Amino acid sequence: MSTGPCQPVLPGNALYTALTRAALAMGRLDQRLHAHPLLPAILFRERLEAARVCASVDGHVIDPWHLAAVLEGLRPRLPGEDALERGGVIDSATVAFGHYQWLARPSAEQAPQIRDALALLRAEANPVGPLLGAARGFHKWIDTGNSRAPMRSALIAFWQETRLLRVKLPLTAPQAFAAETAWEKSSWLPRFLSCLAHEAEEMEVRITDMERQWRHARLHDGACRSNSRAGTAIDLIAAFPLLSATSLADKLGVSVKTACILLDRFLEKGIVIEVTHRSARRLFALKGFEPLRDTIQPPRRPMPGRKRGRPRREVQQDPPPTAEQDRPLPALGAPQPPGVSYADLEEAIALVEAAISRMQTTRV
Repeated sequence: MSTGPCQPVLPGNALYTALTRAALAMGRLDQRLHAHPLLPAILFRERLEAARVCASVDGHVIDPWHLAAVLEGLRPRLPGEDALERGGVIDSATVAFGHYQWLARPSAEQAPQIRDALALLRAEANPVGPLLGAARGFHKWIDTGNSRAPMRSALIAFWQETRLLRVKLPLTAPQAFAAETAWEKSSWLPRFLSCLAHEAEEMEVRITDMERQWRHARLHDGACRSNSRAGTAIDLIAAFPLLSATSLADKLGVSVKTACILLDRFLEKGIVIEVTHRSARRLFALKGFEPLRDTIQPPRRPMPGRKRGRPRREVQQDPPPTAEQDRPLPALGAPQPPGVSYADLEEAIALVEAAISRMQTTRV
């Protein structure tokens, strides 16, 4: 049998196994998320997690809840003992925010690079299918000296274009670029597909946790009447990552006061949390967002009893003198020089003079 250059190279067992696993995992995930009521919250959480993993692969460790606070316009806490550590946290957050922009809201300047990456994916997927074509296209894209971010953004659109996914999930297998990963094509393609499958399976676990919190909240919403809006309010709070009383009232079609009453009831029952530490313009979320609440820095509140403006500088006054301190000191007399004895000095001089006399006598 001829084995000329026109014969296709068949993939090995490892590639077949990884390809099958990735296809099954993505199929399950797509079926589960189709028309899911919590889809906005799921996309929010998964984009945060994807940005965190992409930044960590690049060597920048960031808490995803820190990034969530930045995205929502809240002031996060800055951990660290000194300015150097806090500066490192800010740098990591900047890198993660850049990845989030590529994954969720690419700018007009980034669009040409995404189009080029998408064209490469289409060309590579034409003979072998979308999954294997995506792996080959990503490998070829990096080999030509391009960065990873445009291809990751193109993959999100490519999954929808090929109907592997019906929602814009950030499924990009960033762990395939971890340190010490073999770059040979025969080794990296199965690695990419395995990371893709693992990422989809981890997403399913997080979605299950969110659904559990949602069902628990529905069971304890305290609705007593058939026309109560409590259940719908829970659905809205679960669907949107962070919701204010004004937004909830607008979506429910009720007054802000009614929405505040519902939220206060949910807070008492422990099924929602308030994440901003504020008494006005508060944001609420389902249980499970406690890390975000702990990440946000509470607003600076004035001290009780203090008026507006910069406080006066308090002048430190010396304490009043005591009776012991008021007692006058005794008068000092003229200083007396200490007595000096010259006996030892005179004895030494006499010995030296005697030695000099003996030396002179000897010479004569």
